[in-house]
Amino acid sequence: MKEFFTTHGYLAAFLSFAVCAALLPLVRRAAFYFQVHDQPGHLKIHSVPIPRLGGVAMILAILIGLTVSNYGSPLHLVHFYFALGVIWYVGFIDDLLNLPPEIRLLAQLAAGFLLSQTRWNLTLFNHPILDSILTCLFVAVFVNAFNFLDGSDGIAGGVAALVALGYAAVYATPTTGAGGAVAWSLLGACLGFLAYNFPPARIFMGDSGSTMLGFLIAFLSLDFYRVHHRIGSHWLLPLVFAALPLMDFFLAVIRRLRNRVSPFAGDRGHFYDLLLDRGWSSLHVALGAYAITGGLLVVGWLCIHPDWKISVLLLFVVAFLFAVSLRNFEGLRQKSQLLFGSPQRPSNDGTSSDD
Repeated sequence: MKEFFTTHGYLAAFLSFAVCAALLPLVRRAAFYFQVHDQPGHLKIHSVPIPRLGGVAMILAILIGLTVSNYGSPLHLVHFYFALGVIWYVGFIDDLLNLPPEIRLLAQLAAGFLLSQTRWNLTLFNHPILDSILTCLFVAVFVNAFNFLDGSDGIAGGVAALVALGYAAVYATPTTGAGGAVAWSLLGACLGFLAYNFPPARIFMGDSGSTMLGFLIAFLSLDFYRVHHRIGSHWLLPLVFAALPLMDFFLAVIRRLRNRVSPFAGDRGHFYDLLLDRGWSSLHVALGAYAITGGLLVVGWLCIHPDWKISVLLLFVVAFLFAVSLRNFEGLRQKSQLLFGSPQRPSNDGTSSDD
């Protein structure tokens, strides 16, 4: 049985990769034809117009990957497909028309509500209303975290691919199901997208891609919690896997609230912005993000250890690293502002790619 599910996982990943890589040149041409691309500017890292509809190829690749698995059947995942459709469609419209942040947030909360009406609902409070609210917020945070992460070539797709690989490795051993099908399909689609988005990028995923990545990672987290409900330190694994985008998201929200601006107002305070300002190339920034995420995967896998002492130790280690990173990040940001100033980027965090 394990070999059966693993084989289907490999097939889903391969099909997703092949479909995404095959469709991206067509999507790229269509984006140029309809003038749907990011224009170059003094705050952009690209010097020529880059199409930003890569999310179109990614969603089709993921759906095709899911069809090869019994767990990808719409009959088993009706709410999931509706929620995914809401996230992707609103992101796609935003790529075309630049929707207000309130509409995007409502769509994210609606997707979270759809999942809260299924077995993937968080049950921390054991109260239907409170648990539904928590699930909605959980989904919205992950969606925006990956949307904020999509600001430099190859970062969002590569980090999402590694997180998907982390879940695929977990599901390959004890059990599999909807989470395994999504993980393998997401892995293949991200790798196919990186063939055209790895620095220097030839296409951007746009909001339709980055918000979809955040939603799928949130779903994988919820599915993991469903399978390993309240077992040892398992609750840490999803948070550790996605620690890089989550930390960048919370730091961005804190920074903007402290500056008395909207949390969705774009700025140049993300970790990749600071590294680019200090002379890093987009390639080195992407590789650095991959290295950090790879290390977090190892820590996340250790979180499965059943010994509660190991759980507590890992909790303190992660908290300590977060505190140190926060302090160093603030120091780096202040130095960058002194050296390079703090220009406001005309970006749309939570709206469209920051590339």
